[in-house]
Amino acid sequence: MDRFYNLFFESLRGPLAHFLDLPKEAHTSMLMEESPLQDSFRFRARFLGLKIAIALIDETGELDQEKLLSLHRLIQEEPFLIGPKREGDALLYGHLQRCLKALLEDERIWKSIRKFFLPLCHRKAEIVIRETLFPSVIVKIEAVHIRRAALCAWLTFLRQATGSCFATAPALLIQQQHPLRFFSDLHDLLDTGQIKRVVMGKEYSIPFGLNPGVGDLLRKAPFLENSLGIAASLKEAGLFWSPALQQNIREMGPQSPKTLFQKLLLDDEGLTEEDLQEEEYLAKMRMTPLLISQSPVYYQAPSPRAKKVVDWSQRVEKACQVFRAITDCALLRTWEYTLASFADLKTEFTRWNLYISLGMHPEEKGGIGEFLYREIDGELQNTNQKIEALSREMEACQGSLQALEVMFQGAMGATQRNQIKSEWMTQSLAVESLGKFRGELVSRGEALTRVFSSLIEQYDQKMQEYFQELFDPAISAEEAEIIDDSAAGFRLVYKHGRKDASQWTAIENADQYIDSLRDFFSTVERDLEVPEVLGREFLTGLSTRMIQFIQKPAFLTSSFERAKAKQRRSPWDYVSGGTLQILLASYSNRQRPFTEAKICPGSSAELLDFLQKVKKGRALLMHSPTHAFILYPDLLTDNLHKNLRKMEWDAFSQEHIVHTLSHRMIEEHKALFIHRFRQLPAAQTSLEFRLNLIHALDPTMKHKETVVDSCLYEQIPLLPREKAQEAIYQICEVLGGSGWSDLVEEWYGPLDLYNALKYAILHSSKNAFSHEDWDMKIAKAMRDLGYLPTPYLFGDTNWSSWFFGFLHHPITHELELWRLNRTATQGAPMSEWKQWQSPQNSSEWVILIEPNEYFFEF
Repeated sequence: MDRFYNLFFESLRGPLAHFLDLPKEAHTSMLMEESPLQDSFRFRARFLGLKIAIALIDETGELDQEKLLSLHRLIQEEPFLIGPKREGDALLYGHLQRCLKALLEDERIWKSIRKFFLPLCHRKAEIVIRETLFPSVIVKIEAVHIRRAALCAWLTFLRQATGSCFATAPALLIQQQHPLRFFSDLHDLLDTGQIKRVVMGKEYSIPFGLNPGVGDLLRKAPFLENSLGIAASLKEAGLFWSPALQQNIREMGPQSPKTLFQKLLLDDEGLTEEDLQEEEYLAKMRMTPLLISQSPVYYQAPSPRAKKVVDWSQRVEKACQVFRAITDCALLRTWEYTLASFADLKTEFTRWNLYISLGMHPEEKGGIGEFLYREIDGELQNTNQKIEALSREMEACQGSLQALEVMFQGAMGATQRNQIKSEWMTQSLAVESLGKFRGELVSRGEALTRVFSSLIEQYDQKMQEYFQELFDPAISAEEAEIIDDSAAGFRLVYKHGRKDASQWTAIENADQYIDSLRDFFSTVERDLEVPEVLGREFLTGLSTRMIQFIQKPAFLTSSFERAKAKQRRSPWDYVSGGTLQILLASYSNRQRPFTEAKICPGSSAELLDFLQKVKKGRALLMHSPTHAFILYPDLLTDNLHKNLRKMEWDAFSQEHIVHTLSHRMIEEHKALFIHRFRQLPAAQTSLEFRLNLIHALDPTMKHKETVVDSCLYEQIPLLPREKAQEAIYQICEVLGGSGWSDLVEEWYGPLDLYNALKYAILHSSKNAFSHEDWDMKIAKAMRDLGYLPTPYLFGDTNWSSWFFGFLHHPITHELELWRLNRTATQGAPMSEWKQWQSPQNSSEWVILIEPNEYFFEF
């Protein structure tokens, strides 16, 4: 492979390679492939999008038509790249070609881009623009930078980076097929800080995404000392890259990049974990500003250690931004994650995680509802007792009045009658006063019987104004592998009554949760309405006691219990599978159900048959029980299964495959794997050989069958050099070329043959770009001759350059669902999804078969 890379580098010549700075891109991609941490395909998508956006928009912020015409012509003439691990790049250049063509032919697109001006909505938007254009150094953001960032977001081929498939799949279609809608969304985000939609007659605004994601920052991986992304990030954070630092990283073992940055920069600042914990505690306790009565306001100066902690935090954030920016376009990610919040949009507050955790129903023990009910009921009981006491007092007074009336009739003289009359008038006034007071208490009691439901309703409304639950990619990013289909995470955000989303608080811990609730109840008190008979002092006292109540540990404990009872992570964050249909309905303002075709397949064959019946034509959105993606019906052809050529399963071929598989392991596991395999009984059949490979792997390894089957797929049929040479001649004859005999290895599997043929073509042409799709032509010729399995590709996975497809397992020959590269020369079984294609399956696979229903023209 080394000589293939060298030849590829030498062949990157000509105006297109120069225009796109492809030698630099190729060298960086190769270095990234040496470390499994970051995806080189996503890097290339980002690199090309940024390079072209900066080139096409000049320093005045205008479109350079001459460069646009030239670049479109160059890519149109030679849209395919011949190189090692570059078969997926046809997707990138195809996307760029479509975008440039649209930019040339539809003047509305440039008009949409030209609308981007200052000012930006808030500081967070400025950070996103800077990160989008990294590594360009921007002193002051101007309109030209915003336009370049917007164009870069369109040109960067979107790929999924976390558990947001329900948003990534439709976002891909919007980016590729609806550029005017795409730029309208970006303009709304950067200008107003939100995207608005009307759902069931009510306007909802989804603000600027909480963050542009974490990329691969939380992915734990070995060999970080070889990562180009790690080196570039630490350099930007002010840590010099050196052999000593590399050795230090190597000794630290597998780490996530973010953890690595934190540890290395902590040591560089001369700080410890204890220092961080102590400063965090002091920050909570510190009273700043300190107000002294009759004196000016004084601020406590931070200590030297506190300054170091701030510097450390800023350096870690800088390293994380750079690491993320290497493979992700920040503005594109922000838009994607903003759309993701539409997927869990709730029209009823009772479905909110906040509502559940607060316990708004009076029967929920330890909740807000129970507290309010108890307080109001206590006030009502007290009022009723006063009413009863007054009633008794009134009865006594009325009895006295009646007695005085009898005495008055029997009075003997004027003096006695005047005295009785005076006493009667006094008692009469007392009865009238008591009656009036009692009437007020009765009115108060009646008001108290109604005020609970009124307050709950008002709190419900105010909470929806002051809080929001938004998609947070950082929650689901804890999953190590994208194919695990980790559920999407949503986080509670406190808005402080402000429209500027950059001033909102994303709640990440118990202190922030309680603080936000305390501020909320204190702030909204002035806006609440209660019957006049109760008075503001009633509401003030109730609010004060409410704030005291939520600060008690028992309330937080009960909030967690209520959240856990509904399978939520905490009162302030939760995971949800996300709903594609809800996102689409909310985004497109649709109230009617979508037209669907669905199936609960009992086998892979049943699912394939279902897909083959879908009408050919436009791309469609589809979802399995756990994953949303794009279905391309036109990819499903009627190709019959072609039998692979047979191979000899002798000891030599088996030994070669064992060593090939060992190359996929870390150094410490290689020798032990080979030793374990050699201790097993010799395999007499391919099935026995496969089982031996699985049994010889480390017992703690995840997805062992997947690792083995992926390797076998690339190695069957395995040919010795002589037969591989014959195969080369046969394939070259089909391709219309002459034979080639420069084979240096002892054994060749299908992937080896495929790369050898690509090398030969590149060696002959001396030009890495071609108007021919040699990757697909070689793969087809190999399939026609039985040297490569025939798959049935049908959909874009959203993951890097992978497609979904069906094929017959190279060993068991059973029809299975796999993820495959564009040419289906590499792949792995979707073992995680077998349960969704079995006789026991009861979960649906759904296709939204009318694309006009979920995307409206702009």
